[in-house]
Amino acid sequence: MDKTSLLASAQRQMNRAMSAWCTSDNDMAVLHGGIGTEHLLKALLAARHPSLLVDGRDFNSLLHATGQSTYAASPATKVKTIGALDAFKRAANLITMPVKERELDPLLTARNGVAHLGAHDDAVTHDALAIAVTVADAVLADLQEDIPTFWGPWTDTRLDLEQMQRDAQSAAEQALKGAGVEATDGPQLETWEDGLLEPVVEDFRSESFQTAQIAVAVKVRCAKKLYRFVYYGKTPEEIAKADMVEPEADRSEYGECVYRSVKCPVCGAEGDVAASLGNQPKRRAKKGRSRWRGEFPDYFDCYTCGLELDNRYELEVLGMAQPYRDGWFVY
Repeated sequence: MDKTSLLASAQRQMNRAMSAWCTSDNDMAVLHGGIGTEHLLKALLAARHPSLLVDGRDFNSLLHATGQSTYAASPATKVKTIGALDAFKRAANLITMPVKERELDPLLTARNGVAHLGAHDDAVTHDALAIAVTVADAVLADLQEDIPTFWGPWTDTRLDLEQMQRDAQSAAEQALKGAGVEATDGPQLETWEDGLLEPVVEDFRSESFQTAQIAVAVKVRCAKKLYRFVYYGKTPEEIAKADMVEPEADRSEYGECVYRSVKCPVCGAEGDVAASLGNQPKRRAKKGRSRWRGEFPDYFDCYTCGLELDNRYELEVLGMAQPYRDGWFVY
């Protein structure tokens, strides 16, 4: 519950929101934009005092927030904090907000729709992200944080989201036409190879795979920009320390999954591949027919550079999954 960790998380979330927007991944754009906005608002409250973050009805949470943890009956991991709307209301009492409470609703409604229902109105994505940017800039100014440092590669285009999207997609298409992504300079990127986005085999490629190629090109470009901006020149120890502020992910919403550590193809850090579990079709065995459980990788998340791959086709583009017999995917 401190300003530093909340700011660091907000920066990663906002980067992911902008990256998702550039690939027209509207669900992830509003989800991460909403989370980033909430963490920024809470960073503002934590800068005043950590107690402003907690639900005042929970006395144990207040004890932890006021440095009286020895008297709390529950651990700090169970602290109950306020939601995004209450965080905005409290922050609005401390600073002059550029938007009204009702104007924040499209962002919070879209974020909650994705998180709890798996859907939202795509038509509000632009307006929701624009609100997130406006609130973020106001909070950063109050905290006396350098706005270009926070936004990194999005500094110049965050106020014109439509142009940002056009630029990113145009750059990705040109990269694919030019046989590969640009070389990346950075302390951990020496092994990056041009041409990684070219098809591994020249056989039939579905429309979904071709769409994924464009999306991955944009995501890789964005992740490399952020990595260079945030980490270039830092030692591996400094990078590892910075990554320690990433909160443990709440994975309950994904259902029955397994998570495997996989090296990020952009920055070389360890990221998570989420694989859903299911029963493979029946296959003949020596003693009859049987069913066996398979892993179907469909998500990758790198905390260090912010690269996110959101389906099996995107994983396939970067060699992290491949088509298998009967249409399944394996590592």
